Amino acid sequence: MNRKELVDWIWLAETIGRSGTVFRKLLSRFDHPNELYAADEATIRKIPNLTERNIAALLNKDQSAAVKILDDCERLGISVVPYVAKEYPNILQEISDPPPLLYVAGTLPDFENRFCVAMVGTRKMSEAGMQNAYRLSWELSSAGALIISGLAEGIDGVCAVGAIQSGKNTVAVVGCGLDIAYPMHHGKLMSHIVKTGGAILSEYPPGTPPTQYHFPVRTRIISGLSQLVVVVEAGMLSGSLITAREAFAQGKKVFTIPADPETHSADGNNKLLQGGAQVILESRDLIERFRYVFQNRPLAERIKPLLGGADRAALREYGVIGFENVELPKPAFPKATKENTKAPEPKSEPKTQSVIPDEILQSLDKVQLAVLEAMPDDCPTVPEKIRTEYSLGEVMAALTVLEILGIVRKLPGSMYGKT
Repeated sequence: MNRKELVDWIWLAETIGRSGTVFRKLLSRFDHPNELYAADEATIRKIPNLTERNIAALLNKDQSAAVKILDDCERLGISVVPYVAKEYPNILQEISDPPPLLYVAGTLPDFENRFCVAMVGTRKMSEAGMQNAYRLSWELSSAGALIISGLAEGIDGVCAVGAIQSGKNTVAVVGCGLDIAYPMHHGKLMSHIVKTGGAILSEYPPGTPPTQYHFPVRTRIISGLSQLVVVVEAGMLSGSLITAREAFAQGKKVFTIPADPETHSADGNNKLLQGGAQVILESRDLIERFRYVFQNRPLAERIKPLLGGADRAALREYGVIGFENVELPKPAFPKATKENTKAPEPKSEPKTQSVIPDEILQSLDKVQLAVLEAMPDDCPTVPEKIRTEYSLGEVMAALTVLEILGIVRKLPGSMYGKT
C-alpha cells in the first residue's frame, strides 16, 4: 500500500474516531477512504445514523495531521495496517465494530492458525491471582497457544511475562500510542515483547496519551483477536469485566477461576460464573476441550507443567512487580528510518477528558443510555431518584457498567455522579 493510501486510511480513522460501528456504516457504502474524502456534504448526509459531529469531521478535508502521524510511525518503526491490508487479522474483521486500522510494533502473528487466548484481570492482584496468571499463561503458551493481553498493571503484565518466559511470543493491545509506556514501569516489557517476536497493537496513533475512555474501547480488540477469554482475577469494578462482556457479545467463550467469597479482589469471577462464564482450574481444561474444535491451530499433545511457581525475578526484571523504586525504562522499537532519531518522551499520567466520545456512547445499551441521560449533570444522586422506565435492579446494573467505564463515579452515601 502506497503512502497516499495510508494517509487516506489514517485520515479516515482520525475523522471518525475509535468507532467501529461508524466505520461499518461507511464501509458498506465506500470501497476506499479516498472515495469518502472526495464526497461532498450532500453525499455524506445521505449516510444514515451519523451524528453532526461525524458529518462535520468528514467534511474537514485537511490531511496534515494524518501526514504527521505517518511520519511519526516511519520514524518510530511502527507499522500502519489498514482494514483492507492482507496483514490485518481476519478474525478481527468478523466483529461488529472493527478498528479501521491498527498501529503495530513488532511482528503480527498468524492469528488464523494459532489457538488465541485472551488473558486479563485486575490491576490489584492477590498472590493467588499472580500465581494463577503466570501458571496458566506459561503452560498454555508452552502448549502452542498465543496469549493476548491488555498489558495493564497487575494480572495482564504477569500473563505477558509468563508467555515470554515459556519461550514463546505474545501479543498486547494497549489504550494509547505505541511510543508511550502505560503503565510506565512496563516500558522494558513492551520492548521485550517486540524483541522476542511478539507484537504490541493499538488503534491510537503515536503520541496519544492514555485516558479513562481508551481502555474500555480497546477491549473489543483483545476479545476480538481471541477464540476465548480467561478472566484470571477480577473485582466487581475491574475493567477486565468489560473484556468479558465484549467476548460474550462476540459469541466467544469466557472462562474464569472460582473465587473464595471472602477474596474481594476476585468478586467479579463469581459474578461472571453466575452470568454464563465457565470454570477453568488448570490449563489442560482448555487444551483438551478445544484441541479438536480449532483443528488448524496445533497444540502440544501433552501439557508441560510449570514447576516452582511464578518467576519473580523475571516479573521484577520487566517491571510487573517491585517497580516502586526503580528507574522506569521507555519502550524502544526498531526505527524504520534514522537510528538516532529520538522518540517522544512518554507521558507519565493519563489525561482526562470531559466529553464522552461517540464510540463509548454507541457501546452503551438502552438501559445504560437512559440512566445516563436521567442523571443530573451538576450534582450527585441516589439510584432511587434516577427516573427511568426501568426497575431499580436494572438501574443499579447499568450504574455498575457506567462506573467501570469511568462515566459515573460512586460517592459516599450510596450516591452516584457523572465524572
